[in-house]
Amino acid sequence: MANNTRTPESCIYEFLNKEFKGAKPYTRDKCRWSLFRSKKRLEEAGYDAMPKNITEDALMYLLQEAWADYAVSYQESEYEYLKRYITHFGNKVAKELKYVFPQDMRVNVDWLTDEQYEILLNCPKTPLQDIVIHLELCMGLRNAECCRIMLSDVYPGGQKPYINVRGKGRGSGKYRTVRFHYDTKPILDRWMEQRAKIVAKVRAYNPTWEDPGSLLITDQYVNKPDSHAFGEHTGSLDDAVIVPLREQLGFHFANHTLRRTFGRRLFHAKVPVETISKFLGHNSTIETLKYIGINLDDMDEGMSLLAQYDNKTLSKKGSK
Repeated sequence: MANNTRTPESCIYEFLNKEFKGAKPYTRDKCRWSLFRSKKRLEEAGYDAMPKNITEDALMYLLQEAWADYAVSYQESEYEYLKRYITHFGNKVAKELKYVFPQDMRVNVDWLTDEQYEILLNCPKTPLQDIVIHLELCMGLRNAECCRIMLSDVYPGGQKPYINVRGKGRGSGKYRTVRFHYDTKPILDRWMEQRAKIVAKVRAYNPTWEDPGSLLITDQYVNKPDSHAFGEHTGSLDDAVIVPLREQLGFHFANHTLRRTFGRRLFHAKVPVETISKFLGHNSTIETLKYIGINLDDMDEGMSLLAQYDNKTLSKKGSK
C-alpha cells in the first residue's frame, strides 16, 4: 500500500514505479499520459484527483460527460488505467461500480463531418499547426510519422513532388512514398519560412546549437531560445497542435480522426481501395476497409448506384 503521497502527480509516479517496473517505456508512457489526462479532467470539473478520494460521482462524470464523445474503446482504455491506479491506493469504488460499457454503434465516431472538415481546413492556424493538420488530414500521415520526417525526406521539386514517410515496421520502420496534395507546396513553404526563423533565433542565442534535421521542430522559450525535434510518443506535438485547435473550434478530434477522415474522403471520391491502402501504409486492403469503415450512408449510396445501374440495363432489355 502506498503511503505519504502528497499530490496526485506524486501518486501517479509512485504507481508507475511499482506497477510498471520493468515494463517497456511506451507501455509505461501510455498509462502515464492516460492518468494525467484523467487527473486534469477531474480537477477542471472541481473533483478531488487524489486516488484515495476519487468518488463514484467523479467516475460517472468521466464516463458520461468528459469521455462521452469518445469511442467506447477509448473510454474502456482510459477507465481500465484509472481503475487499476485507484485500486492500487486502496480505493475500491471502480471495482464496486461494475460499469458496463455499451456497444459502440456510432458509425461516424472517428471521422470529421464535411462541415467540421471545412472548418478545420479554413480556420486560422500557426505555421506549425497548418503543416501538421495538412500532413494528417490531407496526406494521411500518422502522428509519429510526422515526427519522423527529416528534411532529406522531402522532395518538393519537379512535376511530381513527394515525401518519403517512415511508417510502422520492425527496426527503423517501413518507408512509403506519398505524393504532395494540391495544397502542400504553399503550406510547406510557409512552415519552412517559420522554421528558418526558429533556427536563426536559436543560433543567435546559442551558436553551437545543432539543427536536428527534422522537418518539424519546437520553438521554445523567449529569453533563452531553444529547439529540438518533436518526440514520437511524448504528446508534445498534440499539445502544440491538436489540443489548442480543439479548444478553439469546440469539437473533438484526434490524430487518427484526421487520418481516417483522409481515407474516407478518398473512398467517397471513388479512389480505388488499393490506392487508399498505399496512401495509408496498410499491409492489405482488408485492413484499409476496416479502417475507413462502411456505414449506412455508404450503403444508401451503394443502393442508389445499383438502382441507376438496374434502370439503365433493364431499360435496354425492355426495349428489345
